[in-house]
Order: sequence, then structure tokens, then C-alpha cells
Amino acid sequence: MINKHSQQGLTTIGWIAVIGLFGLIVVSGFKVLPMYLDYFSVKSVLESVTQDESINASSKRELWDAISRRLNINQVRGLTKENFTFSRKNDITTITADYEVRKPYLAELFIGAHFTYSVEIKR
Repeated sequence: MINKHSQQGLTTIGWIAVIGLFGLIVVSGFKVLPMYLDYFSVKSVLESVTQDESINASSKRELWDAISRRLNINQVRGLTKENFTFSRKNDITTITADYEVRKPYLAELFIGAHFTYSVEIKR
């Protein structure tokens, strides 16, 4: 026998929990997405430096100037020369970007990510 008065669906507390969980996912996305967009911009900058034949690959200063200009154009803030390492061995220059990003999340919690990307210039 089926009871016509049995409850179906979520209660008010259930809906509040679902909306809260959805809100937490949205807030997380808004915090994490800009970090990854900046990372992809850094990757693009390093790739463009490898393609630019006018840059002297053996000059750290010239490489940093090119990277710095491109980061500024792409509006990537917070990266300094200390986040990049330049090494040269057997006519191959390796540029490595290694940095960490931390953003406030909720109250006293932070959300962060560590990014590393390397490119090689063979000139």
C-alpha cells in the first residue's frame, strides 16, 4: 500500500546543503582559475622567447628583459627574476619558471599552487 502523504524530494536543509556545496565549488573555481590562466600566460611567454631569433640566448640579462616585457604585456604580476633560472650548457640555454601562488580562500584558509615550466633554446 502506498502512502499518499509520504514526503518526496529534498527538505529545506537538504537544499541549503546542496546550494552551499555548489557555492563552495564556484568560489573555488574563481580562486583557482586565475592562477592557471597566469600559468598558461607564463608558458606562452617562455615559448615565445624560444621562437624569437633576435634575442641573444647566451645573455641572461637580454633573456630576462624579453621575459619581463612579455609578462608585463600579458599582465602577469608577482613574478620576479628570482622565479626564473637560466642555465647554459653546450649551446643549449634552459629557462625554468618555478613559482608558487597563494590566495586567500575562506576566512583563515588559503588556496595555493606550485608551478614549474622549462624551455630550451638551442642556439
